[in-house]
Amino acid sequence: MLAAYKKTGALTGPSARLDVPGSVGPREKERRLDMRKDLLEPPASDPMGFERVIGESDLTSINYLDRGRRAAAAVCRIRIPADGGEWYGTGFLVGPRLLMTNAHVLGNAGEASQAEAEFGYEHDIDGVLNVPVQFNLRPHEIFFSDPELDVTFVAISPLSDGGVPIERFGWLPLLPLPGKVIDKEWVTIIQHPGGGPKQISIRSSRIVSLPKKAIPNVNLDFFIHYLTDTEPGSSGSPVVNDQWQVIALHHKAVPAPRLKSAAGQPAVFIGNEGVRISAIYKMLGHRRLDNGDARRVLDRLDGAFGFAPISQAAPADAEDAFEKDAKPYAANRWKKAPDIGYDPGFLSQPVDLQGIYAAVRADGKTAPLKNGAGDELTYHRFSVIVHKERKFALLTAVNIHGKLLKHPGKRQSVWRQDERMDGVYQPAGDFYEKEKGTDKIQFSRGHLVRRFDPSWGKSVADAKLGDEDSFHYANAAPQFQTYNDVDWGNLEDYVLNRAQTIEKKMTVFQGPIFRDDDPLYGKSRVGGPWKIPLSFWKIAVLEKAPGQLAAAAFIVGQTQYVGALYEAKVFSGLRPYRLDDMRSRKIQTTIKTVEEQTGLDFSAIRTLDAHGSLESTRQTRWINRLDDVLI
Repeated sequence: MLAAYKKTGALTGPSARLDVPGSVGPREKERRLDMRKDLLEPPASDPMGFERVIGESDLTSINYLDRGRRAAAAVCRIRIPADGGEWYGTGFLVGPRLLMTNAHVLGNAGEASQAEAEFGYEHDIDGVLNVPVQFNLRPHEIFFSDPELDVTFVAISPLSDGGVPIERFGWLPLLPLPGKVIDKEWVTIIQHPGGGPKQISIRSSRIVSLPKKAIPNVNLDFFIHYLTDTEPGSSGSPVVNDQWQVIALHHKAVPAPRLKSAAGQPAVFIGNEGVRISAIYKMLGHRRLDNGDARRVLDRLDGAFGFAPISQAAPADAEDAFEKDAKPYAANRWKKAPDIGYDPGFLSQPVDLQGIYAAVRADGKTAPLKNGAGDELTYHRFSVIVHKERKFALLTAVNIHGKLLKHPGKRQSVWRQDERMDGVYQPAGDFYEKEKGTDKIQFSRGHLVRRFDPSWGKSVADAKLGDEDSFHYANAAPQFQTYNDVDWGNLEDYVLNRAQTIEKKMTVFQGPIFRDDDPLYGKSRVGGPWKIPLSFWKIAVLEKAPGQLAAAAFIVGQTQYVGALYEAKVFSGLRPYRLDDMRSRKIQTTIKTVEEQTGLDFSAIRTLDAHGSLESTRQTRWINRLDDVLI
C-alpha cells in the first residue's frame, strides 16, 4: 500500500464542490480576516487585494503574473529511482540550498541520496519543452523528515550537473504566522502532475471546510483543505495565496466516507489536504534543541529572510567562557543603602517596579525569596524578578548613570547562585556545563543586565560591585546566539549615543518573552527539563534633558521578527538573496507590543514611547545603524 502511494503521490479524482461551514466562531473568523488583511500588498501595488480575498473582485495588478512566474522558478520535479522504474514528486526551495517536499516522496536519507531535483522542466513561451536543470541532493548535510506532518527538508547541491548555481531559481520563504488564508479564499498550486512538465492550478482551487464525518481524526490546526486539480506526482507542491505566500505543503486527497453499499467501487475524492506552514514551524521549534537537522533547517529558513542563524555560537571572548560556579555571597552584602536595588526615583519621573509586574505576581508566578522577604532580588543599582515556573528572570531593571560609568576591570570567571532565593529557581552549573548532560547543544550564560550597566559610582571599587553582582544566575539567560555583545548590539549604547552624549541618566528594563510552545531542554539534567525562551525584549528610558524623558522598546529573537516580516512586505519581492537591511535582526517596536507579549504593565512610561506615538499602523522598525534608533 505504501509503495503504491509513493509511486503515485497525491491521488485525486472527481471532486464534489462542498462548501460546508466549519466550527470557527465569529470572533476567530474576524481575527483571521484581520490577519489576512495585514498580509496583503499595499493598495498602490494591488488596489483590489482585499476585495479579491473576500470574493468581491477578481481584478489584480498585472504584476501578479510576473511574480507568479518568479515564484514558480523555485518549484522542481523530484525523480527517485526504484526497482523496476522510478517515481516522481514535486518539491520547492524554501531557503538557501534547502528543499521541502513530502515525507512520502522522500522518506529517508538513502532515498534522498539517489534522487534528483529537476528545475525548469516546463514549456517556454513558444511551447517548447525545456531540458531540466538537474541537481543532486545532499542528505548528509541536512535531512529532516516528520511522518506525522508528512514533510521532509533536505539540502541541495550548490551547482547543477552542468554548473548552474541553485541561487538562480530563488526560493519561496515560509512565513510562520497562521492566518495567511481564510475560508473560501482562492489558492494556487504549482506542481508537476504525473511527473510531467510544470503546471499551475489557478482559480480551480479554493479553501473549504469539509464535513467532520469525512475527516474525523484530522487536526485542523495542522492541516487545511481545498478543492483543486492535482494528479499523481503533485505531492510536495506549494499551495500559495494571491500574494504568492506559501500557506501549505500539498499532502494528499481526501476521500468521501465509504458506504457499505459502495464496496468495490472506485473512491470518490471530495477535496485535497495540505500541511499548514505554521504547523511545520511549530513542530520544528519543538525539535530545535534535540535534533541538529531541525536546528539547521530553521537556520536556513531564517536565511531566506536574510537573518544570520540564531543558533550560531557566540565568540569565546564575547560573552561566556563556560565559567564555573562560586560560593554564594553572604546576604549582608546587600544591606539597605541608597545604591542597593533598582531606584524608582532615579529619573525625573518615578517608575515603580512592582507596578510593572503586579499582574504576574497576583497570578502567583514570581519566585519568592526565603523567609517571606518578597520577590525582588536587589543588587548594586539593579533588581531582578524571577519567574517561578520558568526559573529564569521575568524582569530586570537597572539604573545607568552615564557620567559616573567606570570600567570595572578584568572580567571575572565565576557565576553564583543567590542564597536569598531557593536554588530550585536558579539553574546553575548543572544547567550550563556541557558534561552535566547529554544535550547536543550547550547554552552560554548570557547577561540580561550587562556587566557594564551597573558599573558606575564615585570610584572603581564602587563600579566593581555592580559588575560582580551581574554574575548571578538570576541575571543569566540561556543563549546560544551572539546575543549580548553582538546580536543585541549593545542597544543601551545605541540609545545613549543617539542622544550624542554618555553623560545622561537612563533606566533599562528587559527580560525574556515566555511562550507555552517554547522548546524543552535538559531532560537529563538535574532539575530539568526547562523551556527555553527564544525572544528577548528591552525598554530603555532616557533622560534627554532635565525633566524630558523618552523611551524606546526593542525585541530580538527567532520568533519575534516574524511580526515585522509582513509589515515590511518581504513577500512582495520573493527575493532570492539576503536582504542587507534585515541581517542584524534588531527590531525597534512599541512598548505596547512588549506589554502584549509579556503581560507586564508599562503604562507609567507608555506615553514616553517615541515610536509608539507615530501615527502609523507600522509597529516595527529595523535597526541597522545608529541613526535608525528613534527616541
